[in-house]
Amino acid sequence: MTMPKSVPMGVQASQRGLGGLLRSRGLTLLAAGVVCLGISATSARADFQAGWNAYETGDFLTAYNEWLPLAEKGDTRAQFNIGVMYDEGKGLTQDRSKAIEWWTMAAEAGDAQAQHNLGLAYLAGTGVSQDYGEAVTWLKRAATSGLVRSQYALGRMYDYGFGVAKDVKEAAKWILMAAEHGFDKAQYNMGKRYRDGVGVKKDPAAAAKWFKAAAEQGHARAQHHLGIRYLKGEGVKKDPVAALMWLTLSARAGDKSAARERDKLMEHLSSAQRQKAKSMADQWRPVPKKADG
Repeated sequence: MTMPKSVPMGVQASQRGLGGLLRSRGLTLLAAGVVCLGISATSARADFQAGWNAYETGDFLTAYNEWLPLAEKGDTRAQFNIGVMYDEGKGLTQDRSKAIEWWTMAAEAGDAQAQHNLGLAYLAGTGVSQDYGEAVTWLKRAATSGLVRSQYALGRMYDYGFGVAKDVKEAAKWILMAAEHGFDKAQYNMGKRYRDGVGVKKDPAAAAKWFKAAAEQGHARAQHHLGIRYLKGEGVKKDPVAALMWLTLSARAGDKSAARERDKLMEHLSSAQRQKAKSMADQWRPVPKKADG
């Protein structure tokens, strides 16, 4: 049984050149926080659950004491979670090197989230010496296991040529996997790729499709791009009211460029059209985001 996960953690880029890459959502997440998964052995499950219950109530020392014996016996969930606790300084003195040690144990035993964390640690040089090759190695293992954020991160590594030869087609392959699993950042990226023909053949309809998929989850920039698609009739049937609705949503989310486009468009629409678009925007609700794989 899969239990809820905690708030994600972040890392900081150690080089300016990594800033844009690491700020993208798929790469600023080291992975979800502690995880709680059921296992077959009753006593171990009870101990792990006791640790989870303690963690949920903020009793981090008890959680650590419950998880440590399991981690020492090779329980990858416990190893990963203790790494999280060292990384965030919850109940323990914050120590990234010790977090790396525990994540390495879990990663070597096949834990995809730990592999993702290690990949980003090597990418940013946090707790370990920066090593793009190692970053690619761990991200690829996690991505191959199906971890969506790792698929996206690996794709971006190919885009930038970090640790691998730059290859926009290979980048598109991995990012498409994440997009197909519902990751909005990857969907937005695929929209741009199909719009511009980066790693894929230009396809206005496919671009609109992916922008819409991300926009429906509340991705503000995708909403902006989708609004422009409707305004110009690129990949979708021209629809100024739909364009105004999406530009309005993007503007409400803080996209200043979308706000300017919205204001210009409103000058050319009737009062009835403006009201309809506002009503559509007011009634719109984002579709639930899919959990990471």
